[in-house]
Amino acid sequence: MKTILFRSVFVCLFCFLVFPSVASAAQSVLEKVRDRGYVKCAIGNRPVGDTRIGETGYEGFFPEFCRVVALALFNDRNAVQLSPMLIRHGLQSIQEGDVDIYISNVTWTYSRDMARKLTPAAVLYYDGQGFMSHKGTVRGELTNLKKAKVCVSHSTTTISNLEDYINFHNLSWEIQPYESSEGRNNAFFSRKCDLLTTDRLVLSTIRSTAVEDAKNYVIHDNVISKEPLVAYVSSKDMDWGNIVRWSIYATLFAEEKGITQDNYKKHVSSRDPSIRRLLGTDSMKGSEEAGLSKEWAKNIIAGSGNYGEIFDRYLGKQSKINIKRGMNKLWRDGGLQYSPPFR
Repeated sequence: MKTILFRSVFVCLFCFLVFPSVASAAQSVLEKVRDRGYVKCAIGNRPVGDTRIGETGYEGFFPEFCRVVALALFNDRNAVQLSPMLIRHGLQSIQEGDVDIYISNVTWTYSRDMARKLTPAAVLYYDGQGFMSHKGTVRGELTNLKKAKVCVSHSTTTISNLEDYINFHNLSWEIQPYESSEGRNNAFFSRKCDLLTTDRLVLSTIRSTAVEDAKNYVIHDNVISKEPLVAYVSSKDMDWGNIVRWSIYATLFAEEKGITQDNYKKHVSSRDPSIRRLLGTDSMKGSEEAGLSKEWAKNIIAGSGNYGEIFDRYLGKQSKINIKRGMNKLWRDGGLQYSPPFR
C-alpha cells in the first residue's frame, strides 16, 4: 500500500512539475505574440533602408514592415519591440524563440532554410551584391584593379560571393573581414580598404547618409550575386509565417489596385470583389480562422500605406537616399514584385 501511495504522489508531482513546462514549450509563436500583445522584431544593427531613431522609435524601410505585422494583429503600429541585431544573432534569436521575426538586409538562402529551420515569409527587396570605391581608385572595368584590399562583413554570404568573384577573375584582392558593419565602414572611409562590398541597397544608403560628399565615392555597376532580402520567421509555426507573409503581400496588392493611405476609404465601396475582400467590406475566408479581424488589411494600409508608399518614404523620392525601384517595381511595370491573389 505504501509503495502504491508513493507512486501516486510521485506521478502527481511529476505531472505538476513537467506538464506546465511542456505546455509552455508547445505554445506557438502566434499564441505567444497574442498573449504578449506586441511583436518582437529583430532588425539590422546598421542604417540600412534609412533606419533611424524617430519620434516613436526605430523607423525605416525594414522596421516599417515590423509595424505592418503589428497593424495586422493589433491595429497598432507601435505594438512592436524593435531590436537591432547582427544577422547571425537575429537568425539565432528566431531559432531560440527570443524574437518573432527578423527583418533586415538578410538574404534568402538554402542553408538558412534547411540548416537553421527558418522560412522566408516574403521577399521585401530584390538586391544584388556590389562594390563601392573611393573616386579615382578604379579606372575602367572593376576587374582592371588586379590588387586591392576589400572591406567586408564577417560571417555573411558576402564573403563567399566575394571569394568566388576573386577566384573566377584571377584577382589578387585581399579580403579584410570586420565583425560589425560600423567597423567595416570606418575602415573603408579611413582608406584602409580600396573597396567596400555588400548589398547595393546598403552601399546606396551608406553613400547617401554617412558621408559629407557622396561624389567622392563610386558605386560600380558590377553585380556579383542575387540577394533576395526577406522577412525570416521560424518554420515551426506556419500560422505565424502566413500572417507575416500575407501582411506584406497586402501592401503589394494595395499598390496593384491603386489603394493608398490617403484614398483607401474611397475604395471601401468598390465594386471590385478583390478590393472588397482586402478592405473587409466583404468577408475573406481564412481571416477568421487565423484570428484576424475582418479589416486587418485595411488597418495596414491606413497605418503604413502600400508597398510603393513605404518604398518612396524610406528609400525613394521622398527620402535622402532617393534610389530607383529597379527590380522592385511591380510586375506590370517590369519589376519582380507582385502579390498572390486575395481570394
